[in-house]
Amino acid sequence: MAIGAGVDAITKGVVWAALQSIAEEAGTALRKTAYSQAVREGRDFSVALFDARGQMIAQGDFSPGHLGSMPSIVGHVLREYPAEMLEPGDAVVLNDLYMGSGHLPDFFLTTPVFHRDRLVGFVVNCAHQVDVGGAAAGSQAVEGITEFYQEGIRVLPTRLWRGGAMNREVMRLITSNTRMPDIVEGDLKAMRNSGRVGELRLLELFDRYGMDTVLAAWEEILAHSEREMRAAIRALPPGRYAAEDFYDDCGRGTEPLRVVATVIVEGDEITVDFDGSSGQTRSGMNSAFNYTLAYTWHTIKSALVQQTLPQNAGTMRPIRARAPEGSLFNPRPPAAAGARAVMQQRIVDVILAALSQAVPDRVIAASSHWANPIFEGVDARRGRRFVYYDIIVGGMGARPHKDGAEAVCGSFNLENIPVEVNESNYPILIERLELIRDSSGAGKWRGSCGLRKDIRFFGEHGSLSNLSDRHTFPPPGLFAGLPGAVGRAVLNPGTPSEQVMHSKAIYPLAHGDLVSFSVSGSGGYGDPCTRDPELVARDVLLDYVSPERARAWYGVVVDPVSCALDREATAALRAHQR
Repeated sequence: MAIGAGVDAITKGVVWAALQSIAEEAGTALRKTAYSQAVREGRDFSVALFDARGQMIAQGDFSPGHLGSMPSIVGHVLREYPAEMLEPGDAVVLNDLYMGSGHLPDFFLTTPVFHRDRLVGFVVNCAHQVDVGGAAAGSQAVEGITEFYQEGIRVLPTRLWRGGAMNREVMRLITSNTRMPDIVEGDLKAMRNSGRVGELRLLELFDRYGMDTVLAAWEEILAHSEREMRAAIRALPPGRYAAEDFYDDCGRGTEPLRVVATVIVEGDEITVDFDGSSGQTRSGMNSAFNYTLAYTWHTIKSALVQQTLPQNAGTMRPIRARAPEGSLFNPRPPAAAGARAVMQQRIVDVILAALSQAVPDRVIAASSHWANPIFEGVDARRGRRFVYYDIIVGGMGARPHKDGAEAVCGSFNLENIPVEVNESNYPILIERLELIRDSSGAGKWRGSCGLRKDIRFFGEHGSLSNLSDRHTFPPPGLFAGLPGAVGRAVLNPGTPSEQVMHSKAIYPLAHGDLVSFSVSGSGGYGDPCTRDPELVARDVLLDYVSPERARAWYGVVVDPVSCALDREATAALRAHQR
């Protein structure tokens, strides 16, 4: 079959399913062989497949921020290493935030795939490194950071593997600039494992169906994806839809940061314009434009088309993002961005709030804002230093026809790391992990509850680099839904030394200190007084909502002992409230 000739629907479907399977298998290889808990348990990694021109063909079920940044990564790799300079067994590493990573802890590895001496594509993966040096352990500090040179080692496109052999000098240069060299080297080798698995599976696909058929199927997949995305955009009412929200601040004593998104629907194309948002900050909190674009692609695609439509270069073509240069969402180098992970949830929330004016039945209310605290210190039991990277995920905003999902992130695929994994690897004890009563945004459909996690620190000479948000501005609801509760972090709660901690500051820790993290609840959807009283009674039974708040928010009377619904009293109360 000549390249460019059509392929039948069955062949296209088989190739597409194979590509998805390959991306997922390569991701499994990365997760199973990684050293860090962030990758193995928290799922802070991603894998995607590209053609020889650098177009994304398929991605696994991983993080939108990583995946949406990969097209930029491959473009920069090809500019530094054109096809004629690459050979089988190569793998190019890169973590420059303005070339695609968004912040220095995210390392990308690009593996070229050759079939019978011809470059046919790339396997690209990303893994968040637990530490890459810089001013603070974990390399994600907000305060005191003014440029990315303070945030850790920066690697431009560099061949870390050549002809299958690791470049030991480059690996030593990278690991000697981190606080956790063994873990970082282990994760980089796991990334190489992942690339090799993807490479082998792609070669099997080419051998099975032939190069011309596979490449023609790829072109058909991209064309189909673009057609479907353009059709979905054409179905929207044309116009401009704007929404506004705020980050709490970018450190102690700083002002709130304004977030404005205007969604512009014109024909079969859509643009998200961030004009009106705050300017770039002199802190670690900025969103490089590639990261802003990645979450724009993700949010629009998620809201407009079904999950079965591939996310690839075809679906991305009709979607654009704009942000003024020098702004919070398009900073000028060398602006720092180590803490950009804290920003993605708000990008999603504001775009969805704007889209709610056009497609109210396809969006969710604002989700809980997760926390990403990083502890460091000395583990006296093992006689070594440690960096403990944690993820505390609340849940999703209420949906048009369903409550928000508990303890599931609304903007990416990270997961809460199991208590047992953290306790067995670090000198800490998790004393509490629970959903927070009365933290969900009330509505016809309830937002998710916030999540509380109390961590007892048993290290020596320690510190905490806190990273979260929504401690001031609660996640708003939609269509009369109420906002979720705000989050907070407290050092040694209930003791004479109790201290409320800022969401983006670094604090010293002593042996035995307890840090209590509460992430925000999520927004509700629709008028709370239209919620089914039986659902409210169930929420009281599950201890999501107190009897007092059931009455105040929902106009529902529930017995505080038996949790039984009092239908007559509820009808009377709701009639009075109306």
